[in-house]
Amino acid sequence: MIPGPELAAWLADAAAHERTFDRIDACARRWSAHPLIADLNREVKAPENGTAAALLDATRRFLDRRDEIHTWLRDLIAECRADPFFRPPFQAIRTEIHTSLVLYHHPLLSISLGATGIDGLAAKKTLGRGAGSINFTGFVSLMRFIDAGGATFSFWEVPELTDTFTAATAGECRLVERRRIADGEELVIDGRRQTFVIDHAERDMVYFQAVIRADRAPVSVEYDMQSGTFVGASSTGDASSRVQLMASLLRSMDRTDALPSLAELLGDSEFHTRWHLMREMLAMDAEFALPLLKSMAAGDPNPDVRATAAATLTQFFPDEAADISDEAEAIECRA
Repeated sequence: MIPGPELAAWLADAAAHERTFDRIDACARRWSAHPLIADLNREVKAPENGTAAALLDATRRFLDRRDEIHTWLRDLIAECRADPFFRPPFQAIRTEIHTSLVLYHHPLLSISLGATGIDGLAAKKTLGRGAGSINFTGFVSLMRFIDAGGATFSFWEVPELTDTFTAATAGECRLVERRRIADGEELVIDGRRQTFVIDHAERDMVYFQAVIRADRAPVSVEYDMQSGTFVGASSTGDASSRVQLMASLLRSMDRTDALPSLAELLGDSEFHTRWHLMREMLAMDAEFALPLLKSMAAGDPNPDVRATAAATLTQFFPDEAADISDEAEAIECRA
């Protein structure tokens, strides 16, 4: 909004503030109680619907109720027209090229209404001069296009991301197809092995997007766009990231009394978190951590974690490494 007399008058009028905020609160309550949300909540919270496939079906049933969604959006637009200071009561997410409003959020599923701007997309491609990366989110997602913007997408695949993921077996990113997207089209992208890149668009794209966190991969991965080779990976789990942060904090505070609790987390943590926990425990009390390190070197499900634990034993505890199989010895430590 361009500042002007209307904004100055609104800022100086406490009653006007209250009316605007009351409208926003009332709008939020209506949306929370709307049958669309009530029905979706029941489906998402049902124990039998905790899989990616079930949540994908629930998302489709939500989006298929087009008349109800359109009526709600018309009402929302009417609220904005009635009060220029009204803001829809939804979390806004903005990036260089995307803007969206989160219509529904649950730890396992979020649904948003978004747009990708052609100007931002063109600027990013121009400044990048064709270089960049291809990202695989690790989540299943659905996009349903209201206006596909005359866009052309390229679709890419990699070996499926699982708990046994390693840099050595990450493979290369492979182009599957390139095609134009149609208005009204639905795309389902399994981010555990699939992704897309917007190669070209003629106008802004408008779409619904759902991100499903059930059955997620432990990591998201990045590949170099030009060579297709693996670049790096990061955690997809908030809980895993918080556990790592907590472990580092406890180590920096020298809280050795927390070691039994950290050891318990090893059994339930994802592979990258397991090794982070082990590193911090070794730094806090090597004697306590040594039996756990030996067990990790002998039988961790992830090859990288297993090999790194064995290499750590060989380098720092050579007398203890004799019990570990020859297969795991002399491997470069990635810690």
